[in-house]
Amino acid sequence: MIRKYLLPVLAVFGAIYGLYIVHWSQREVPSAPVPFPPAQSPYVHAIAAAGIIEASSQNISIGTPFNEIIKKIYVVEGDVVKANDVLFELDLRIFEAQKQTALENVRLAEVNLQDKQKQYSFYQRLKDTKAVSEQALQQALYACLEAEANVRVAQASLQEVETNIDRSTIRAPVDGEILQVNIHVGEIAPVIPFISGQSTWLTAANGTLILMGAVVPLQVRVDIDEADAWRFQTGSEATGFVRGNRNIHFPMRFLRTEPYIIPKSSFTGETVERVDTRVLQVLYQFDRGSLPIYPGQILDIFIKSDDSK
Repeated sequence: MIRKYLLPVLAVFGAIYGLYIVHWSQREVPSAPVPFPPAQSPYVHAIAAAGIIEASSQNISIGTPFNEIIKKIYVVEGDVVKANDVLFELDLRIFEAQKQTALENVRLAEVNLQDKQKQYSFYQRLKDTKAVSEQALQQALYACLEAEANVRVAQASLQEVETNIDRSTIRAPVDGEILQVNIHVGEIAPVIPFISGQSTWLTAANGTLILMGAVVPLQVRVDIDEADAWRFQTGSEATGFVRGNRNIHFPMRFLRTEPYIIPKSSFTGETVERVDTRVLQVLYQFDRGSLPIYPGQILDIFIKSDDSK
């Protein structure tokens, strides 16, 4: 008797359980709250873009004119420096030896000049100029002139060496803050080839020895897609939002437009990158104050646009 009704009862319970599972799985799961909601435009019509913070003097990549060993470094990241403050020094032993050689060459040239002048003075004191040939007199004169020229050449060589010694002490070109220091004592400071500064998405890791710039005020380089370039009006208001916290936002002052549209290179930062997007770069300024933002940071930018125009 039990076996007769056991299977039907189990089938009924299985069907009820299956219906319950189907009903439970179809319930709407409440969406998880967004911890960092995206920024919203404060304008009715706006151009959305991305911008990177840089120094108002633009980021200055400090280099060196010589491949030489670094002797001493005077700054660290975050230091505030004045124009002409020493940043680092190169090993001067080679130039000091060249200076000593140049000094001896100057002394040698001066002694030779005195000798030639003395010889020529003998001819000048002669009462009878016919006592010597015209050729000998002219040779003595030109020997003096040559000796004078050799002194000037030796002095110029000395000045060249002294200039190289002075250039081996690398100084700050402007007032500003040290943003990165990528060198160490004992390393050979390489001569870095010039890299176009139009695309500031390039990082300091491209070979910059020291990165610095004026950070009061800060500057934002905004990339406007060429499809939206026609909507931009010179002098338009703009607001920057910090990524990750849309509550941190601030107005920005229009500075200038770089009117040449360039390829956008914000993917890998390589200068040889090939992209199919071109952008119009617009520069804005703002005062950081106590805001927790830093050079090199990417912002979400909204630029006011009057689409009716």
